[in-house]
Amino acid sequence: MNTNDLRPASISLPKGAIHRLPKGRGQRIESLRGSLWVTIDNDRRDILVNPGKGFSIDRDGDTLISALDDARFVVLNPV
Repeated sequence: MNTNDLRPASISLPKGAIHRLPKGRGQRIESLRGSLWVTIDNDRRDILVNPGKGFSIDRDGDTLISALDDARFVVLNPV
């Protein structure tokens, strides 16, 4: 993946900050830089997304994306 193409659409999140993604089911989180901790309402899993990796949201409910260090990521909609 050419991450330079995604930079304008990416979200920058400083360490310790949280981004809420309402009703995220079907969307995909891709970490471009930094590690992300992802939690979904009513889901007991703790999901870690490392740089260069991604996670497809597979549950209903709000999704919280926490930056474990300074991070940059994109949220991709399903095709």
